[in-house]
Amino acid sequence: MKNIFIKGTNSRLLVLLHGTGGDERSLVDLAKYIDENASVLGVKGNINENGLNRFFRRIRPGIFDTDNLIEETKDLYDFINDFILQNNLDKQEMIIIGYSNGANILASMLYHFGKISHAAVLMHPMVPIKNFPVVNQNSNNILITSGINDSLVTNKEIAELVNILQESGGKVTHLSFSEGHSISLPELNEIKKWYNKL
Repeated sequence: MKNIFIKGTNSRLLVLLHGTGGDERSLVDLAKYIDENASVLGVKGNINENGLNRFFRRIRPGIFDTDNLIEETKDLYDFINDFILQNNLDKQEMIIIGYSNGANILASMLYHFGKISHAAVLMHPMVPIKNFPVVNQNSNNILITSGINDSLVTNKEIAELVNILQESGGKVTHLSFSEGHSISLPELNEIKKWYNKL
């Protein structure tokens, strides 16, 4: 998968999964705001939807192509693991950060594979797959952020995802903000506070 890797000076690795229309560089500034000394791996989704990069196909906005989501979830999981091995990085120091479409495939990875990293940050996610047997999260550190006025993701859906991951053994923190679907500065500041306590 197309990616950008920036070697840091501490042991942390931030893996970045962009939103629809983004690319491997989209969240680099966000990562450096959270931890300027961490290594950064930005990954570009494999799917092109009318010129917009995505991590998986959808039938229409809000309706996912579940078969493609599952396929791309496994490919992304394999890519991240292979990258860690090839570059001698520490999986125990990896934090995966996804926004919107990137958060959705991150949620799918959690559903399929459980605790795949030291922590996971899902910004403005949706429930990726309905009625799915979610793997035990083994006290996985999970932060979910949402916008109260988000026109794309309902508060009910956020609550459902929080509940699913908590019931599956995740150590879930949910923070909501007054903004909509975009990432706000107050949101980034709270993510940074949570991150610094890991």
